[in-house]
Amino acid sequence: MDTPGGSGSYTPPPPPPPPSGSTPPPGPSAADIVYPQDPPKDPVLIAVLNLLVAGCVGYFMIGQKMKGIVALIAWIAGLATCGIVSGLVAIAAAIDGYMQAQHLKAGFPVAQWTFFDKHQ
Repeated sequence: MDTPGGSGSYTPPPPPPPPSGSTPPPGPSAADIVYPQDPPKDPVLIAVLNLLVAGCVGYFMIGQKMKGIVALIAWIAGLATCGIVSGLVAIAAAIDGYMQAQHLKAGFPVAQWTFFDKHQ
């Protein structure tokens, strides 16, 4: 066995592994946060737009762009079911958009993927 002061080569032991649980839990980054606008968007307008226009326009207006894109894709895909799924997407988006707009109007930020009243 070689020692640090001996004539052979010495390889130090590897560093200890990082302690488990030391990384912070994943949370929304600054880019994932939608902040309140001035003037705030009317929650009823957001609900009506999401209900009547492909389940997505209200999301774009309040800043939840990725959620709007996903709602639009789901709405288009739902047209294959004679519009039943599209109608359900529009209703869910109207309710969710209304709740997100209410939260923003109250002055609180929301995350990009916050649904209904599950605010962070």
